[in-house]
Amino acid sequence: MPKQELIAGLDIGSNQVCCVAGARDEDARLVKILGCACVPCSDGIKAGAVINIQEAAMAMARAFEETEKAAGSHIGNVIVAIRGSFIEAKNSKGVANITHSNREITEETVVNALDSARKMIKLDPEHEILQIIPREFILNQQRGIQNPIGMEGTFIEVDVHALVAVSSNIGNIIKAMNSVDISCDEKVYGYLAASDILVTKEEKELGCLVVDLGGLTTGLVHYADGIIRHTGEAQVGADYITRDIMHKLRASFSVSKEVKEMYGAAFAHPNLKNSEFEYRAADGRSVKKYERKNLVEIIQPRVEQMLFVIEDMMKKSSYGSQFLSGGIILTGGGCQLEGMTEAFEKYFGCSVRIGVPNSEKVVGPHEIVLNPVYTTAIGAVASTMGSTYSVYSPKSSGNGFFSKVSKWFEETF
Repeated sequence: MPKQELIAGLDIGSNQVCCVAGARDEDARLVKILGCACVPCSDGIKAGAVINIQEAAMAMARAFEETEKAAGSHIGNVIVAIRGSFIEAKNSKGVANITHSNREITEETVVNALDSARKMIKLDPEHEILQIIPREFILNQQRGIQNPIGMEGTFIEVDVHALVAVSSNIGNIIKAMNSVDISCDEKVYGYLAASDILVTKEEKELGCLVVDLGGLTTGLVHYADGIIRHTGEAQVGADYITRDIMHKLRASFSVSKEVKEMYGAAFAHPNLKNSEFEYRAADGRSVKKYERKNLVEIIQPRVEQMLFVIEDMMKKSSYGSQFLSGGIILTGGGCQLEGMTEAFEKYFGCSVRIGVPNSEKVVGPHEIVLNPVYTTAIGAVASTMGSTYSVYSPKSSGNGFFSKVSKWFEETF
């Protein structure tokens, strides 16, 4: 019996490439994760953007090869998860008349409304639409409709959230992939792909904030009243903590990262046990000693800065105060720092949890599924099961806009 071709999620991170492979289980309507790999690439990728095509391509090839080996089968399709400061969010609205004699809304009606919203987004030649996400449909001024197909009316409006990217940045990612014979079958916005598998329907209704703590950037996805209200990215991340340690301890970046992960904490909480540890200095030979409480004093100001920047971004959003009821969901490698959850709880005064992929959407080995480093790549794989976030991706190699909308409604509802 031939082995099943797998779907891969390729996450272009702050300074690394993570790949996860899985297979669709059509009966259970979920994906089974089978293998993964994460390859550092600080010389080829920075904050989600390619800065050296050859280095980035080598990291992609290695991650891809190691993932196939771990999964034990060939990868047939690749969904690439993209994020970075070259992506910005724009909201738009579209309208479509219902021309059928029975006034029934069809898939074609929805396509026309979404296409109308797309045309309202002003683009220059240097930008392209990465994704368009319908937030709600309005039928004859009745709001809050998620699936209008089959309903009756005279005209329909749609409110969309669009992600617009710099074309050259997207092009460089695809060029790096193509140079090592990795095809891009679909592109998704990484922060949305991750949040889609982490947040419950109830949290979306109450209003919640997903915070993806990466190496150089932090992504925000805000839900309120069941729909996406805001997406954004802050230029702060866990690597800045590592750099602070590196300069203070005069150690290499890799040693400082290890020190942070083994002995670091987000703040000096009462239960923090002080101890002395050893580390290797920048010369690679001499061994030095340092106290844990002093290490935390290096880390805490940077964590406080990250919290302030996140709060400031949310204050600028028109729905910024509405995320407290459903709390904050943390993901990304930076959330693994000891005390990070408690630091968010203390600062924002709401419930905070580490995001865990929804077991109704994703299953697999705990060392992969429960590792926040792989959440975005897992979300990219899971998006093939009919996520809202793959409704419209203009330059994908799929079968076109109409088929994507049809598939989305069929699988989501």
